[in-house]
Amino acid sequence: MIYCPHLGPNNQCRVASRMAECTVRALAKACAACQEDGNPQAVNVVTIGMALVQRKRLGKSTDELKQLIRQYKADAEPPISFRIGDYRPGPGSELKKMLAWFAQPSDSCNCETRADAMNDWGAQGCRENLDTIVEWLMEEAQLRGLPHGRFTRIIARSLVVTAIRRFERKFPDGAPEPGDDDAEID
Repeated sequence: MIYCPHLGPNNQCRVASRMAECTVRALAKACAACQEDGNPQAVNVVTIGMALVQRKRLGKSTDELKQLIRQYKADAEPPISFRIGDYRPGPGSELKKMLAWFAQPSDSCNCETRADAMNDWGAQGCRENLDTIVEWLMEEAQLRGLPHGRFTRIIARSLVVTAIRRFERKFPDGAPEPGDDDAEID
């Protein structure tokens, strides 16, 4: 094996494991291919593929990873680069995943910043700021010309609560800190 800051005990690839939300072990060939990629030791075609294969083996949904690999364009000018920090676990990341089928962030929205704020707040902070988060969703719905009435507010609240619960189920002890060598993602 090679040296990689994202390679943990038992050859666990932390990049692929975070995307797959389960432990992904890397073979020497996969590590070599990752190193040769234009975006080595990060989210790239190799690590996305490893995450996709592991989720498929476990019988878990692969839709998000399939969408990610379609969006990943290594030949684009300039090359699109994904960073593992973009996949930091938290209630904001969960909400972003839930909304991804419906609406993608635009250049004019604050979606990424708001998802990061929710991740920083954690589950309890999001509960304390639930009304603020719902207002963010309502504001964005209005800006995009989507329904933004009372019924939409109820749905938005339900989505936020569901995102918080999903995060808590996946990470009952809270999100692992970036670079935390002891964090297992099983």
